Amino acid sequence: MSYDTPDRSVDNGKPYFLYLFNNGVAEPTRLTSSAAPIFADPEATGSDKTWKPSPIMHADIEQTGNIERNSVELTFPLSDPYARTLLKPASEITTVTIWRGHHTDPDGELRVRWKGRVVDGISAKQIIKVPVESAYTSMRRPGCRARYMRTCRHALYFPGCNLNVDDWVIPATVSAMTGGLGLTVAEAAAEADGFYKAGLVIYDGIYGWVGGHTGNQLTLIGEIPGLADQVAAAGTAPVLIAPGCDLTDGPNGCLKFANWLNYGGYKYMSDSNPFSQSIT
Repeated sequence: MSYDTPDRSVDNGKPYFLYLFNNGVAEPTRLTSSAAPIFADPEATGSDKTWKPSPIMHADIEQTGNIERNSVELTFPLSDPYARTLLKPASEITTVTIWRGHHTDPDGELRVRWKGRVVDGISAKQIIKVPVESAYTSMRRPGCRARYMRTCRHALYFPGCNLNVDDWVIPATVSAMTGGLGLTVAEAAAEADGFYKAGLVIYDGIYGWVGGHTGNQLTLIGEIPGLADQVAAAGTAPVLIAPGCDLTDGPNGCLKFANWLNYGGYKYMSDSNPFSQSIT
């Protein structure tokens, strides 16, 4: 029996999907929409791998004339441990491959339905949405190039900046929250106002960026999933906090971290635009 025979009817075919998540560093994560584990080797590694049942779902796969809009959205429950890791900023690209098979196919033939890469995970109410853009979108984009600007072009604690966040975090405790974004953190009061602005609050491995720091008050730019629930249930929540950077080479920037060699700005750039002013 071929793949096409059971595929003529959804009821007769009883389709299932396999999802491979691979960031090239850790062991790939293999999930399936099947209620029972699937043992298969669509990657042609030479031995069957175990694909674990998951409540993962994906939207309809469509092909459009606009390659930038060819994307698929994966959906996980908010409690899914793997999906929560996709909410964290990562320097590695996570690729996703989706295969489709049929429970009624004795040959177990599988076909690739989608291949792409994770863009950014988003938590929304009780679910986590993970957009996956087509692998072909990168072929239509310009290559990476340095941005010419006065302030540093690098993201704090990420490649280019080259600071290791583990070297700068300190343990802290959130003792109260206001509106999901305002945090009371006693440890933050040990530093001058603004020290943690543009820094990080890390809870359960999930990063939250700090938009403001005054005394023991930190204001997040966006909610950290699960943090408000933990504070409401236990009264406190353990977190890690890391200082911020104003993207200059001054006391609130590279000077704070002794990281001048990795400063990515051009502080002495001219105010004149060579593309709009003529040479006289």
